[in-house]
Amino acid sequence: MSDLHETLFGVLEGNFGIPRTEVSPGTKLTELGLESLARAELALILRDRLAVALTDEDVPEDTTVGDVIELLSTRVAEAGAREAG
Repeated sequence: MSDLHETLFGVLEGNFGIPRTEVSPGTKLTELGLESLARAELALILRDRLAVALTDEDVPEDTTVGDVIELLSTRVAEAGAREAG
């Protein structure tokens, strides 16, 4: 499991009380009970924890756990490229 998976799963479990056993890449955030405000909170927590650009608009209603991991991977790479350049 990647660091991003671990971070996301840890936030879902620690901040939202969602057991890791209920989370898979294809699970929609709404299926985990994360409605609009919770998805916004998730975006803020991940932004702060990973120091990446992330807003509530990046996690719309149909977003899956896999989508979030893919987005985080892209944003972390972009942040690394900006720091290197």
